Amino acid sequence: MVIEELMKLSRDIYVTICRDKEEAINEDSDIFYSNKQTEEKLIKLAKLNNIKVGESIYLDKNYRFKTKELAHLEENIYANIYKKYKDENKNIELFLAANPYSEIEHVASKIIENVRENGYRYKDIGIITKNIDTYSGLIKAIFTKYDIPVYIDEKKDLSQNILIKYIISLLDVFAKNWSYDSVISYIKTKFCDIEEKDIYKLENYAKKWGIKYSKWYKEDWKFGEDEETLKELNKIRKKAIEPLLKFKEKCYKNSSCKELTKSIYEFLIQNEIDKKLKQKAEEISFISADLASEYEASFNTVIKILDEIVKIFGEEEINFERYVSFLKISFSENGLGKIPAGFDGVTVGDVDRSRSHRVKIIYIIRIK
Repeated sequence: MVIEELMKLSRDIYVTICRDKEEAINEDSDIFYSNKQTEEKLIKLAKLNNIKVGESIYLDKNYRFKTKELAHLEENIYANIYKKYKDENKNIELFLAANPYSEIEHVASKIIENVRENGYRYKDIGIITKNIDTYSGLIKAIFTKYDIPVYIDEKKDLSQNILIKYIISLLDVFAKNWSYDSVISYIKTKFCDIEEKDIYKLENYAKKWGIKYSKWYKEDWKFGEDEETLKELNKIRKKAIEPLLKFKEKCYKNSSCKELTKSIYEFLIQNEIDKKLKQKAEEISFISADLASEYEASFNTVIKILDEIVKIFGEEEINFERYVSFLKISFSENGLGKIPAGFDGVTVGDVDRSRSHRVKIIYIIRIK
């Protein structure tokens, strides 16, 4: 729909599609089939809108590969009738491993050989795989044994980052009308300055007595426990709920995307979330340097994403539910892990989302 509107408004549109010159055959035997289908859909859209389709330009010359072996492989690997490589192979090596452990051991030993004997630096070497979840722990363990610095570009689950979970659970409280799950999820992020034992007390009481909706904030809890226990529970409840009520009051006065984003930012600052993240990073730095680094980087990354949302949606009116969906998309598309500047280490990435950086040696690892 976006491209269709652009067609109507623009003088010229150029679309680059990765495909060969052959006509589409079928999904099973043509690796470019889906790309060719995309091309057909775009042409159909243009014709429906009476927009002239220009002549196709085929880019035949391959600038991508610096070695003859790779250029030959690219041309023949999926060809129905392939040609054999006639020259001596100097740049592609295959290794059949008995298991993932021996595979990574082999890669590690080759990396050490290339760095020590062939003059390469660690940053000249990359690893890509389709099974990054399977391999990441193994790579960390074996590369530590070999003293190989490594950066693993893992696509982290959205819920794993504590700050992202906190912001989404904050908005979910209102998007889901103070449901039991949304409020407990918010409190369990542990940014409310409530001790863990008190969180469980609150959770158990709320679960037992079906606390949800206005029961969280309308009046004190007065049933099910002795007076002293209820007094303690209400004190814990107020500590968690009062900041939410202030946030809700402020947001309902301002319903534009810009004002809601501003309210979120002010809520984070007022509750000293940036300082709490820094403290958490210091606490876990001796356990996991990677996680500590992520904690430190996450606040600035989130602020950047909030700024981007304001630039896109500005004064557009928005509700909590829709805003949460925007945040989830934005957070999932923005990686919190960044390769440190000047980092001389091997980079490991997923084959579907590996970062484009210049390497001289690449290892492709996989499980058969």
